[in-house]
Amino acid sequence: MGKPRAPQYLETLMKPEDSTQISATARDRRIDQRRRTAGKVQLSIDATSLAGEMDNVSQSGVLFFTDADLHVTVQFESDGKQVVRAGRLVRAQRVRADHVGWAIEFD
Repeated sequence: MGKPRAPQYLETLMKPEDSTQISATARDRRIDQRRRTAGKVQLSIDATSLAGEMDNVSQSGVLFFTDADLHVTVQFESDGKQVVRAGRLVRAQRVRADHVGWAIEFD
């Protein structure tokens, strides 16, 4: 009897260590030029759940991988106009104990 197999959709998920390419710098990967700005932003999460494959777990959290997108809507002010954009969460990074950065790729 071998190791139980994960559902087929989970077998194709990429993990960071699965990549055979050398990572490009963030600047090289960006499609559009960025500009510094300040202001308030409101994020709404459209999804109610995500299914995936668990990689590891501890008392403080769990790391898992999924092929599903976490769809979101963001609202912010730009050049004096209210903007509402749909997109997907592509990165979350804790930068301090009380501060998290969220990266959204617009649709």
